Amino acid sequence: MSRLAGGVTVVATVDGDGVPHGMTVNALTSVSLEPLLVLFCCERDASLHAPVMTSGRWTVSMLTSDQEQLSRWFATRERRGTEQFAGLATRVGGHTGVPLLTEALAWLECRTWATYDGGDHTIVVGEVLDVGLGPGDGDPLLYFASDYRTLR
Repeated sequence: MSRLAGGVTVVATVDGDGVPHGMTVNALTSVSLEPLLVLFCCERDASLHAPVMTSGRWTVSMLTSDQEQLSRWFATRERRGTEQFAGLATRVGGHTGVPLLTEALAWLECRTWATYDGGDHTIVVGEVLDVGLGPGDGDPLLYFASDYRTLR
């Protein structure tokens, strides 16, 4: 599977106390155009898992090639128990109340449509409530052969 290139995103949600949680995801897939659905796969022991299962609302920030450090931060287990979005340029999604990274290439706001057992992951299908483009037209951040890549 490391030979399948994928775009890099940060999926975020908020827990019952309103604390935001985020996680790097490259397993994001378009599912349907009508209704507009996407899915991502969340490891069951990830810090995002319980909050996203409980809240039922989440955002996707599609990262640019300049945001590799953000991807690395949201991929580390060290972020657990920290203010994960502290100091980052964010805004709160109008439909979900969940943070979005303002410098992202594009973003989605979603509500959970369905979940499915995926072994040690949960497959989370979301209905897209809103979409938007970031401030520029930069290159996407890609992940291929266990390393970050760009289109250049």
